[in-house]
Amino acid sequence: KYLKQIKLISLTIIGGSGFIGKSFIESFNRGLLNKYLIKSLTVVCRNKIIIPKKKNLDLKKIKIIYADIGKIKKLPKSNLYIYAAETTLISKYNKPKKIEKEHKKSIDNFCRLAENIKESKILYLSSGIVSKNFSSYNPYNKYKKIYSKLKLYSESKIKSLNKFDIKSSIARCFTFIGPWLPMNQQYVVGNFIKDAKKKNLITIRSKNLVYRSYLYADDMVDWLMKILINTNKSCKIYNVGSDQKIEIKKLAILISSLFKEKIKIKKNKLDSNYVDKYIPNIKKIKNDLKVKINYSLVESLQLTINQINDEKKN
Repeated sequence: KYLKQIKLISLTIIGGSGFIGKSFIESFNRGLLNKYLIKSLTVVCRNKIIIPKKKNLDLKKIKIIYADIGKIKKLPKSNLYIYAAETTLISKYNKPKKIEKEHKKSIDNFCRLAENIKESKILYLSSGIVSKNFSSYNPYNKYKKIYSKLKLYSESKIKSLNKFDIKSSIARCFTFIGPWLPMNQQYVVGNFIKDAKKKNLITIRSKNLVYRSYLYADDMVDWLMKILINTNKSCKIYNVGSDQKIEIKKLAILISSLFKEKIKIKKNKLDSNYVDKYIPNIKKIKNDLKVKINYSLVESLQLTINQINDEKKN
């Protein structure tokens, strides 16, 4: 219905220099957003979008505004907005007072500016960590405790926009995989792939059972777009991620098997009964928006690894 009302649509991503922003830019370049009639893509970000020399990402057709969302005085004119401006870098949370101040300043300013865009739709990217089932998720991890608290603050700000008749939704994002996944941060799958690529020993440091699931970037973009297009004043919340779980030892073995050379795996002895399980319930989004997982974990891993191997050959 929304697509019939507006023939050509503009999309603005607030905070597009990371995995999600680059995945959207690539999807736009490949024409994957055509079915949503997206004619233009604008990215607002504070950090420069860094593209490795051997990776292909065309920024020529993208409007990039390098600015701090906490300081700008006007949002770019757009039909659709995705707010993805909050960092996941653990190092940033070592200074909790500073990150809390920056976080709140940014979302507060965005929501003030959003009061004037009543004809547009907003999607806020939250985290699965704030979901009821994961509120006590790894309670001993200081980073996740602060991160969860700030995400809940932002959710409350987005929800409050309905009093201004603003149409908004919230996507609680879980774990993803794709060509733009950082290989040198806290993401287990990225670290495993990096080690395997370098023919290094894959080390599993966890001393307890860990379960994860991974939604491929193309599916992630498609699901987020479906949430955004169907956004209304009720501010619905959806989990975004795969429900196909895998224990990380099996994940390491699977990744190793996808490389030509045999990669050795080292794991710690389990000495804890704590089970770290971070898997979303996606029944709601499947029922409401008819989304589906188009890429299996094996396919997702293979596509990501192929991209890395292509870099190596170029």
